[in-house]
Amino acid sequence: MPECSQFYARRDLRTVEYVGVQPVDARPVHVAIDDKAAATPAGQLALLALANQLARVHRRITFALSSPSIPLSVGNPFSAGTLGETLLSTVTRIDPCGEFQIGSPPSGKIISIALGDEIGGGFDWYIGADRAIAWLSKSPVGFSAAPSTLLGAALGSCLGAAAVFRTVLGLESAPRSVSSWNYAEQADAMAGPETLEPLDVGRVLMVGAGAVAAALVYWLSAFGVGGDWTIIDRDVVELHNTNRGMIFTAADAGWPNGVPQRKAELLAAFIPGSRWAEEWYHESKIAEEDYDVVLGLANDHEVRHWIASRNNTVTLHATTGVNWLSQLHRHIIGLDDCIWCRAGDALTPVFQCSVGDVQLPSGTRTDAALPFLSAASGLMLATALLRLQRAELAVLGRNDWRWDFGSTYKMVSSSFRMCREGCSRVVEAEVRQQINCNGRWRALDNKSL
Repeated sequence: MPECSQFYARRDLRTVEYVGVQPVDARPVHVAIDDKAAATPAGQLALLALANQLARVHRRITFALSSPSIPLSVGNPFSAGTLGETLLSTVTRIDPCGEFQIGSPPSGKIISIALGDEIGGGFDWYIGADRAIAWLSKSPVGFSAAPSTLLGAALGSCLGAAAVFRTVLGLESAPRSVSSWNYAEQADAMAGPETLEPLDVGRVLMVGAGAVAAALVYWLSAFGVGGDWTIIDRDVVELHNTNRGMIFTAADAGWPNGVPQRKAELLAAFIPGSRWAEEWYHESKIAEEDYDVVLGLANDHEVRHWIASRNNTVTLHATTGVNWLSQLHRHIIGLDDCIWCRAGDALTPVFQCSVGDVQLPSGTRTDAALPFLSAASGLMLATALLRLQRAELAVLGRNDWRWDFGSTYKMVSSSFRMCREGCSRVVEAEVRQQINCNGRWRALDNKSL
């Protein structure tokens, strides 16, 4: 259909630019889940999030789900009744032109991935989780019953989506175990807490409502979220945003004949009691109010300069970049560098909120991204907020964590960064104490005590 050709040409533009090849989709994908995993919230989250990411790049997917009518037991933005109904609702809203069904895989060469330790053999990849630890494996692996296994299930979906996509491209992936709690892998991966309480870190200002922000909201809809959230972004959803934003659908972008939705309004609908504004940060009056946490998820209009100049006690941001990279950045004032010194004045953006800077054969440069990179960056940000709530974030000896989804060796790296010499955006401790005197996390600025 000509309309579908136009849809894919526009939707897949950034994906093709990122990997440098066409076509992106080459073989059907088959996803299977066993009954035990499908009956758990963690198994359901892994399945739905994996399908969400796959449907943004793969056009033909079958799902082996023996009990589609099982009740949905995890929060999800695409909730449509049962697990099977929610699964199909998710993928068809993301890609109304795709071929998606619950049933057996087609004949011929496929790529397969399975969830659960009772699923049997013969699949290309398997994912599972125990608390915050996710596994990408060559043999079946299950999902533990701990409530916090939602954290590992979320990361497992990202690892699985990346492995499937790299297999399509003829690239290798390596089995691995990674923690979404301390961002480490293998023997260093921490399982994290047994329980998972809804997130409430106070008054949150989210600057930007792009793909990383959409992923954060997606995960929080499963984990639970409270507090007082304000989201500001002047953009509307465009079709190319749907290749990587876990909340965004074709209809949100106005496809085929509708009106594009405002990003900030769309994300705010999934955070109870939140407010939103269709504004740029530097034009916004509500951005001038006091907040306990600032999430810097935008790039334009020197927004990182203005955010750094706020001198908020806690600023966080997460990014994706070239070479299959997801990254989390912590900025606790008095302890870490500011957001501007980290990435604010790069002439060629390396750390952006949901995109990597890619050079095309013509020599021009463009922003491009992959769905599991934005999903993983949003997850890193979600768990950082959870660790802040548990008074664990500031004690970590790093403030910059990276997941390399392109590596077949070591996936995880981290470092500690400080402001550049002569940084004028961070004010003296006494002034910061006055600025943040009503802030929930003011005690984390130990240089102002």
